[in-house]
Amino acid sequence: MDSYNKNNVVQNQAFTYYAGDLDNGKHEKSSSGHYSYAEWWGDFNFARYINSDNFTIGWGQQTITQFFQTGFVSPYLGITGWSNLFFFTEDTRKKFSGGVMTIEQIPLSDKWTLGFTEHFSRNGREFYYTNDESCEGVSMFCNTSERHPKFYTEIGGGFYISRKLKQDKLKIALEARYGRDITEEKNRYTLTLNFWTTTPMIPFAGNDGMRKAAKNNLKKTNNLKTAFINKRTRKIEDNDSLFSTRTDSLHSISRQWFKLFNKSQTLSETYTPRDSVTAVTTTGICYDSKANAVWLMQDYGNIVYQVSADSLDYCQKSERDSQIAPAITEGIVASLIGGPLTGSFFGGIAIGVGVGTAFGIPLTFILDEPKKNANVCFEKHSKEQIIEWLKQYPCGGDLQTKTIP
Repeated sequence: MDSYNKNNVVQNQAFTYYAGDLDNGKHEKSSSGHYSYAEWWGDFNFARYINSDNFTIGWGQQTITQFFQTGFVSPYLGITGWSNLFFFTEDTRKKFSGGVMTIEQIPLSDKWTLGFTEHFSRNGREFYYTNDESCEGVSMFCNTSERHPKFYTEIGGGFYISRKLKQDKLKIALEARYGRDITEEKNRYTLTLNFWTTTPMIPFAGNDGMRKAAKNNLKKTNNLKTAFINKRTRKIEDNDSLFSTRTDSLHSISRQWFKLFNKSQTLSETYTPRDSVTAVTTTGICYDSKANAVWLMQDYGNIVYQVSADSLDYCQKSERDSQIAPAITEGIVASLIGGPLTGSFFGGIAIGVGVGTAFGIPLTFILDEPKKNANVCFEKHSKEQIIEWLKQYPCGGDLQTKTIP
């Protein structure tokens, strides 16, 4: 529900406890074999969802089962459907499980939310079958048990309460749900603890997270002086040439942090290492001493924006952020899906390694994502030190002209 009108990726880790009429330790004999039921009392869930405006699509793993999920979201109402991935293979389509859920959400405050759910589903629980006939005349340690799902139809509902943490990038939710097993007329109760985190949109499927930033920047440009530049590399003026001019205007630098005293005066992504500090990065800069202004390059692209020299401070060089953890996460998810699709454990591993590598290399070595930590812009410089530091990057050409009335 919180993914409405947000182009990002949501990750979920959940721990579930089951109670009620569970079939645990139950045994049955038949003419050909022995059945042993072992309904689990707990589950672990990992999922990843891609969001785009009113729609979301995702995949994940619930203990030993891979699943696919998609749905419609709005601020107060949502509907989602899911299924396992067994139906991709012809010989296991009878093992299909899935369902549909409606969600109603009521914001209690900026941090707290109350929600209600209703669901109808076909669920599976585990049981073991041993072919007793195949063990006749064999050692007493004969074991030909096979694990199978046993399915039942359930209808039910529940409620949840959630709270946002860490600048809304983390949300914790506690959900209680009741389900009526209409196949065997049993009651089941579920308690789930969810951890939701958000990350930038992964760069595929035509869903670019920069669209949201672009909308915000359009509003900011009404109050900021901006320019579009084609050249960033400065050319040293040749005094021997009568017609030598400087047509360039911006210095290219290694990505560096800058502290801003007013975060509304930037087109770059802002980072807050401490409550009183807002920081941005740039790979291009120049200082116009006449206007006492600094031109900074936006995070990516060819747009520059002007900031008063009295409204910023220079910080340390930016360290490149490692994308190993996200790459491993993407690889694990891809391997969970690739296994059922290929019907091979090693095929799933190969797909996971390929996807993880393809995801990690561009983000690590091409996009130059800055590493963010609490020590960013910790040092404070005097006004004289700031001006002296800025003088090594004087503006020239077009940008210097744009600052003159």
